[in-house]
Amino acid sequence: MSSIFCLETEWEQSIHDMKKESSVRPLLQYLNASEGTEFVFRQVATRAEFEYYLDHLSRLSYQRFDIVYLCFHGREGEITFANRESISISQIAEQFPNIFGDRKVHFGSCSTLKVDSDTISEFKEITGAKLVTGYAKAVPFHDSFLFELWLMHLLTHHKSLGSIKLNAKVEKEMKFYGDRLKFRTF
Repeated sequence: MSSIFCLETEWEQSIHDMKKESSVRPLLQYLNASEGTEFVFRQVATRAEFEYYLDHLSRLSYQRFDIVYLCFHGREGEITFANRESISISQIAEQFPNIFGDRKVHFGSCSTLKVDSDTISEFKEITGAKLVTGYAKAVPFHDSFLFELWLMHLLTHHKSLGSIKLNAKVEKEMKFYGDRLKFRTF
């Protein structure tokens, strides 16, 4: 079974942000409690924190985490943080070559994959990602939560799952959500 490495932003900057719980941690805890899925989770508010924790994937002790789940605000081709900083997927690739060596990467963020396929192909080539998934539009939280619970379950149980087979599974089992969220796989 696969293990999940998850980074999530703080979703809002307000007087309540330190009191709000993670929105993705319950999903990971459910997978752990029901299936024994191992995960590591960090909540990050800034680009510097993101870069610090992402660099952990290069460490030997993190090699078993073969699914990278990135939960952030997003715009076309980038993720954004609680403090409104951002980083493009091209910048991630440039700054962290080979960081995803043979891992599956899911961008749980609005519109990040609303880019041309050449951009994603270059990202995969430079970072070594085996599979890249995400959304090409702004996504409603509850819909994406339900879809991502299904997706993380699927990815953890099918290590060799590639883009073509994943697209077929989405079409067969989760077509409504796949279409509604403009889910993309590469």
